[in-house]
Amino acid sequence: MTSGENRATYREALAVPEFRAIFVSQGLSLVGDHVARIAIALLVYARTGSAFAASATYGCSFLTWLVGGPVLSALADRHRRRHIMIVTDLARFALVALLLVPEPPLWLVFAVLVAVGLLAPPFESARSALLPDIVTGELYVAGNSLINTTIQGAQVAGFFIGGLLVSLISVRGALALDAATFLVSAAVLRLAIAERPVVERERTSLIGDVVAGVHFVRADPYLRGLLAYGVLAAVVAIVPEGLAVAVAGDDGNGARTAGILTATIPLGYVVASAVILRWSAEQRARQMLPLTLVLCLPLLLTPLVSGTALTAVLWLVAGAGTAVQLIASVAYVAGTAPEFRGRAFGLAGTALMLSQGVALLLAGALADLIGPRSVVAVAAGLGLLALVAMRSTLAGAQGNAQVRRRSTG
Repeated sequence: MTSGENRATYREALAVPEFRAIFVSQGLSLVGDHVARIAIALLVYARTGSAFAASATYGCSFLTWLVGGPVLSALADRHRRRHIMIVTDLARFALVALLLVPEPPLWLVFAVLVAVGLLAPPFESARSALLPDIVTGELYVAGNSLINTTIQGAQVAGFFIGGLLVSLISVRGALALDAATFLVSAAVLRLAIAERPVVERERTSLIGDVVAGVHFVRADPYLRGLLAYGVLAAVVAIVPEGLAVAVAGDDGNGARTAGILTATIPLGYVVASAVILRWSAEQRARQMLPLTLVLCLPLLLTPLVSGTALTAVLWLVAGAGTAVQLIASVAYVAGTAPEFRGRAFGLAGTALMLSQGVALLLAGALADLIGPRSVVAVAAGLGLLALVAMRSTLAGAQGNAQVRRRSTG
């Protein structure tokens, strides 16, 4: 970054009233979502004693992107975006409220998880599409960066607060708070965001658009490599998050410890991303391999330590390494043609959520056989081998992409 660049600040973005409303709404929904995740995971683990069942509660919310990502996200381009956000918030409020009945059956718990998960893609897509109408230029850059950091911060707060709340006011109390956050979010959007008409566009085949987007990413080795790298790094990072409840249970600890362990990975990301966003593109590209090592090596040590403190320190360091996903995503955006960005984002989001959901289910099943700490190390070891091999391939594809840009420029 040069001193001559006219960069907007977070404070300037927050000075825009409608952006503040979007920011508050997003933060409330995210914190409530993560409070519910750990509360439900603890509820299911207490009922079943199974690491697989507990991690499956996380997996359901990711796997719903398989349908919601490519299909339901299109609703944000077909209906008023503010309306989509309010309706999805109210629907999530009603669904979570169903779990406040005494001793909800497990089938209802998982049904609600799936339904709430299906509502996330249209909300996120509508929010992302509405944001450029509220803040533009450098204000958009600052605002979007702030929201992305808030997403990780909400994971930290939601998981930690969720574990604390369950230990203090029970699972039902934590779920009631989650339901309330969706209701308040809907009210903020209703009162503070102006209604905007549906964007005029030519009606085309939804399937045709999806197929064209897939072909675009597949045809570019550099974009394909960045997508694979980001997805694989996310898979390595999600395994300890999904097994935190089981790790705490094996150590004889309860909800508060589970909340602390679950929060360490996203907390590490928040700290590291604040530093990385100040680097130039060239500096960021050079740090992909070092950050990969920072991500994987501490997780490999997980079976060799015991207790909350040492485990949390290792996972916090690994969380800093997850900032490699930020580097990959920035390069992915920069390398995507503007007319394909929406579909490229949808493809990346679906691949990310689907792979993480599958990883959580497999990790939970394996944890019942060899223990959750060993599974964290296995995922880190396999991920390290794959990412290091992929980095050299990605470097070659990046060089070819730069040559193509210069020749066409």
